[in-house]
Amino acid sequence: MATNSDGQRLTAEAAREALSGLDDDNARLADRVVTPWWYHPVLGAVVAAVALSPALPPSATVAVVALCVVVLALLPVAYRRRYGVRVSQPAGDRSRRMFRWVMAAIVLGIVGGALLGVLAPVWALVPAGLVLVAVVVLGRRYDEALRHDLAAGRR
Repeated sequence: MATNSDGQRLTAEAAREALSGLDDDNARLADRVVTPWWYHPVLGAVVAAVALSPALPPSATVAVVALCVVVLALLPVAYRRRYGVRVSQPAGDRSRRMFRWVMAAIVLGIVGGALLGVLAPVWALVPAGLVLVAVVVLGRRYDEALRHDLAAGRR
């Protein structure tokens, strides 16, 4: 038989009510994890700037990457202050898969930008543009998957 935090035994009905309360909490949390409209475009622009930076003169590359690091550090802080929620990892299988797709797009965009930035700087715009679009589109799909996983719970 299950016990509560005070060590008292719970009836089957009380345990079901407690689990139902957890489902309600998961649904409320899923409703609160709403990324603002500007988050993914800003993140995509930052990643695109990093992908494009090897095509820039060295001093500009350092400045762009430094600015991108600052923005990347401030984005989650702004999100947490605005919504009171911090998401640090995927919550289930669906969001984990989407997170991997987002990370793959980012890595490919940055590597592609770095290679083309060195070999043919003008062409570095292509992976930078592609990674911007990928981060916006896949980032929003990740958010949907995360909300689904949060609402479904881990049971």
